[in-house]
Amino acid sequence: MKSLKLGTLFTNAQVYCPSIPFASAALVQNGHITWIGDSSGATVHTELADSVINCGGNFLAPAFVDAHVHATSTGLLLDGLNLTEVSNRHELLDLLSKYAKLHRGGTIIGHGWDQSNWNDQQLPSRREIDQATWGSVVYLSRIDVHSALVSSALLAQVPQSREQEGFTEFAVSAQAHGSLRAHALGHLSESQRDRSQTTFIQHALSRGIGSIHEMAGPSISSESDARMLAHRSNLNIGPRVFVYWGELSSDGGIETAMELEAVGAGGDLFIDGAIGSRSAALLSDYTDAPGVQGVLYVDPVQVASHVQDCVAAGIQAGFHVIGDRGMQTVLDGMTLAAETVGIQALARGRHRLEHAELISEDHMMLIKRLNLTASMQPLFDALWGGAHGMYASRLGERASSMNRWGSLLDQGSTVCFSSDCPVTEVNPWASVHASMFHHDIRERITARAAFSAHTRAGWRALGPAFDNHGTLEVGAVADLALWKADQFDVQVPDTRIAQWSTDPRSATMPLPYLGDADNFIGPECLLTMVGGDIRFINEIFDGIQ
Repeated sequence: MKSLKLGTLFTNAQVYCPSIPFASAALVQNGHITWIGDSSGATVHTELADSVINCGGNFLAPAFVDAHVHATSTGLLLDGLNLTEVSNRHELLDLLSKYAKLHRGGTIIGHGWDQSNWNDQQLPSRREIDQATWGSVVYLSRIDVHSALVSSALLAQVPQSREQEGFTEFAVSAQAHGSLRAHALGHLSESQRDRSQTTFIQHALSRGIGSIHEMAGPSISSESDARMLAHRSNLNIGPRVFVYWGELSSDGGIETAMELEAVGAGGDLFIDGAIGSRSAALLSDYTDAPGVQGVLYVDPVQVASHVQDCVAAGIQAGFHVIGDRGMQTVLDGMTLAAETVGIQALARGRHRLEHAELISEDHMMLIKRLNLTASMQPLFDALWGGAHGMYASRLGERASSMNRWGSLLDQGSTVCFSSDCPVTEVNPWASVHASMFHHDIRERITARAAFSAHTRAGWRALGPAFDNHGTLEVGAVADLALWKADQFDVQVPDTRIAQWSTDPRSATMPLPYLGDADNFIGPECLLTMVGGDIRFINEIFDGIQ
C-alpha cells in the first residue's frame, strides 16, 4: 500500500464543499484532497502536513477551467499591441505607428479592434497601415478573430490570398483571412511563442485557472505551437493543458490530433465565421447587410464523415459554429453520422459545439438527443448583447435567440464556460457574473450553476474519464484556488428562483458576491494550486506557514 506523503493543510477557510457545507479546512496529499472538516479537526491533521496555509477566512474552491483558449495569441495581446480601447481609425493608426517605432523591422501582431463601437465606422485603408508602419508586416485581428487589417508586406508573403473569398482593400475575412492569419501566426519565432505562452500561463494562474482547453489548428496556430504549450503542462509550471486540433479527418486531422495527444479533432474546426465580421452563416440576410448571409466552410456530408472517423478513432469531434445556418449544417451532419455509427456510439463521445450562439428550439432538441456539449462564452452577451448591442444591429429580432445557455441547462444539456481569449478577457468570475445577468432574463442562471459550468462542466466536456474532477470533495484532484472576497451570498438572478435557497438554514453553499446587473465585483485570486502543487501566490497573501 502506497504511503501518503506530508501535504498541505488549508485552515480558516470558507470551503466550497456542497457535501460538507460548513467546512473550514482541507488536507491535500499526493495531489488529491484526503480530508475536509472544521477547525477542531484541522488540529488533529496538522502532523500530516509539511505546509499549513491560514486562509484568513477567504474562499477556497475548485480551480476554474477555461474550456476554449488561444494561449499564444492571448500572450501576444497581453504583451503587445492591444487595440481593444481604440474608438476610431485615427486612434488605431496612431497607436499602430507608435508601436511600429518601438519594433521597427519586426512583424507587428495586434488584436482587438471593433468598429461596431466606433462613432465613425470607417476602417483604415491598407495604404494608411503601410504608411503608419513604414512597410512592416502587419496583422491586426478584429475582436472576434474572424477578420483582420493587414499590410501590403504581409500580402506579398501570401499572394494567393488576393484571389480568395473575403479579400478587400480594407479588412480581410473568410478564406483570405484564414490564409493570412495562418501565415502570420505560423511564422512567429520560437522566442516569440515562448514569451507569449509564458505570459499567458502566468496570467491564467493569477486568475485561478487550473486547466485550459487549447483550440489549436492549421489556420489558428501550428503543430509546433501546440506541442510547446503541451510541453509546458508536462513541466508542471502552469495550468493543465488539453489540446484540441481543428482539422477535418479528410485533411489528416485525426492523425495530427493523435500525434499531438489531443483530446479531439475539433475545437476551432470552422463551420462558419463570426457575427461581428458578418461571416457567421445565417439562414437569412444580415439585418445591416442585405444580401449577405455569411460563409459556410464545410457541408453536412463533410461533417458526417469527420464525426464517423472520430468515433472510429475513439476521440472527440467538435466544431466552431455560430450562425443558425451553421448550426443546421453541423446538426444535419451529426444526424447523418448517427445513422451510420448509431446514436449511442455518437452520444458517448460528448462531441462539442464551440460557441453555439444562434440556436432554435429544434436545434436544442437535437443537441440534447445527440448528447452534445455546448462550450459557450458568457462575456459575448455582456459585450454585444442588449437592445443597442452589436448582435441587435447585425441580426435584428434574431438577437433574442443568442447565447441560450439557460435554456440548454434547463433541458439537461452539458454547458461549459470559457473566455475564447483573446476574444474576451481571461476573467472567470466576470463570465459567471455575465451568465447570471444575461440581457435576456429567460437565459439567466444562478451563480452556483454558472460556477459549476466554469469548473466541473469543463472537466465533463473532456469525456467520462474526468467526471469526478472539478469538485472540492475527498478523493478529488487538488486543483484549487483561494479567493479574497469582501462579501458572500447565495446569489440568484431574479425572483424566479426559490427564496429558500438564500436562507442560511438551507445549508446552500455561498459564493463571493459579484454585484448586481450593472456592477461587477471581482474577487482577487490569492493562490492557485494544480495537482497539489502551488503554482501561483499573490504577493499580498501571507498565510503560508
